[in-house]
Amino acid sequence: MYRCKYLAHGLYIGLNEFRHCCLYFHSPEAREEQNFIINYYGPKKSKVDWEEVFSKKKKLLQDMRDGIIPAFCKGCRYIEEFDEDSENQYSSDFDNYIDIVWIGHSNHCNARCMYCNAFVALSTKIDTKDYGVIKLLEEMLKKKIYNLEKAPDSIISFAHGEPLLLNSFDGILKLFEKYGNRNIALYTNGIKYSRMVEKFLKHNEKVSIRVIISLDSGSREVFKKIKMVDKFNNVVKTIKKYSKAVHEDNPCALGIKYIIVPKINDTKEEIDKFYDLCVNKLGVKYLMADIEEHWFIRHNGDVPDYIKELLVYLRDRCKKDNINFDFFDRAYVLGL
Repeated sequence: MYRCKYLAHGLYIGLNEFRHCCLYFHSPEAREEQNFIINYYGPKKSKVDWEEVFSKKKKLLQDMRDGIIPAFCKGCRYIEEFDEDSENQYSSDFDNYIDIVWIGHSNHCNARCMYCNAFVALSTKIDTKDYGVIKLLEEMLKKKIYNLEKAPDSIISFAHGEPLLLNSFDGILKLFEKYGNRNIALYTNGIKYSRMVEKFLKHNEKVSIRVIISLDSGSREVFKKIKMVDKFNNVVKTIKKYSKAVHEDNPCALGIKYIIVPKINDTKEEIDKFYDLCVNKLGVKYLMADIEEHWFIRHNGDVPDYIKELLVYLRDRCKKDNINFDFFDRAYVLGL
């Protein structure tokens, strides 16, 4: 018997659809198949049939309990196996509520990262306008679709484009501050600084925000190759401000990520520059490491030893200096 907490209670708000999650790239057998639920084009154009949403979720959940894993889930590290004796433990999987929302309705970005999932959409100028996501989120809160009473540790995650370019960004944070949402995950390139994010990184009784910035380099030259914009100094300034704001009780509120891109930043020299900049100059207490996704997919997850050694090298430097560290996505899958 199988289950997935994201399939049970996750919702990805996409450009023109809802999906069960944004993690289909973890499945090596069906990375191109999106875990589609229903079409959705924003409150002005679409009315959500929540019964249909949960009906489709329940169908897949039951299939998994019968041993049938959806194609877009096969091989994903978030699939859990359990036996009949523990079935009641997961009975709430079939309850109609959402406890993690990925906000991914806009591709709008101020960088052109070579590894970004949205790169093609950005290049072809697919519509990236904010389509009224605050109204949708308010509906979910009022109807307790996104249920903070049933699931007080629910998570809001900004998962597509550059969130700080959304006209609604501050409004979204204020909305969840009003309702007392404790967990917000912000994935940002750091080019644009946010006063509100800095405020939330300081101690806030109602909201806990976790900011992840992919710097991927320790030098301006390498940054430009990966991000395809000359904004290295902007990001460094943003990290410095955020790092100073992080409350000492929560050093992992700000994580700086190094995504290894083979043949571009895959050297100890560049990792050392990255480490010294983040830790010694900017005061960062939490680093992360990953492998560029498109390369990883093309090579079917067959990672050469030298890249594994680089990942371990960064991890061990952090361990030696008591810096918090995590492997992320592809690097995590390697089990180093």
